[in-house]
Amino acid sequence: MFRNEHEGHRDRGAAAVEMALVLPLLLVMVIGIIDFSRIFNGQIQLSQAAREGARIAALGAPAGFSTTDVSTRTNAALTNPALQGGVAVTTTVDVVNISGATVTPNAVCADATNFSQVTISIPYGKIWWGPSTLTQKAVMKCAG
Repeated sequence: MFRNEHEGHRDRGAAAVEMALVLPLLLVMVIGIIDFSRIFNGQIQLSQAAREGARIAALGAPAGFSTTDVSTRTNAALTNPALQGGVAVTTTVDVVNISGATVTPNAVCADATNFSQVTISIPYGKIWWGPSTLTQKAVMKCAG
């Protein structure tokens, strides 16, 4: 029934110790969630940009498109502000066969017998962990 006047001080001290033990773990979890979210968002944006580039490459030479058009369209599809401006985007456009072997490097489709393959890579500025480069690949049947 009667409380010791020093008991409240001990409770506050215990709370401070518990917080000191839990706070580092909580911070690591929060930063991990933020880093993973940024990676996931970047991969989604790159996937969409690679698909857009593969579509242009699949239409290819018969439609009047070149590898420069593919790179331009791929860069335009990167709508995420974090992936724009000052980011070195690497776009590779190849014509491949069904087994994935490169038939014509650095080219768009010329006929309907192969596939267009677009690979896009950007450097990734991680907070603590994650890859240093994000890469996505898209493959589409040539429309010829």
